[in-house]
Amino acid sequence: MDVRMREVPGQVVVTEQRMVDQEALERWLPEAMARVHKAAGDMAAGTAEQPYLLRGHAAGEPVFIVIYEGNPNEGETAVECCTPLRADAAMPDGAATRTIPAHREAYVRVQKRTVQSGGLGDVYGGIGKWIEEQGLQAASAPRETYWTDFYTAAADDEVFDVAFPVG
Repeated sequence: MDVRMREVPGQVVVTEQRMVDQEALERWLPEAMARVHKAAGDMAAGTAEQPYLLRGHAAGEPVFIVIYEGNPNEGETAVECCTPLRADAAMPDGAATRTIPAHREAYVRVQKRTVQSGGLGDVYGGIGKWIEEQGLQAASAPRETYWTDFYTAAADDEVFDVAFPVG
């Protein structure tokens, strides 16, 4: 597993939160992504505004951050769906926003095939083990950063990053 490190700047995000288990997450998340992206409107920051997310072969795409306070496979847990705003953007009217502080992340790029085969849990476990082996600690809840349409992606396409803020 190729665990990498990156610096993530502080970000203001449009956010929606919900308590969900895995079944409810699968229903809620696509709709939540659409709502936060719509609320951000033209103030949304895509991959072009976040160079640490760029992949050489892909053009600018919308970005979504999904933060997990627990494992929805183990029962109901708090999940937050966010879309970052451009650094120079005004706050969108009526949208819930918050600031995600700047941080370092240990992350792995995930192919759609990994999710389809049930291997996503191994990615989380592998990053956790790597963090420990490096003498680091998880500094806050893990997250998935999406920068392509998961549902239309091919099985071999990288579809999101699993990341742990570290300290």
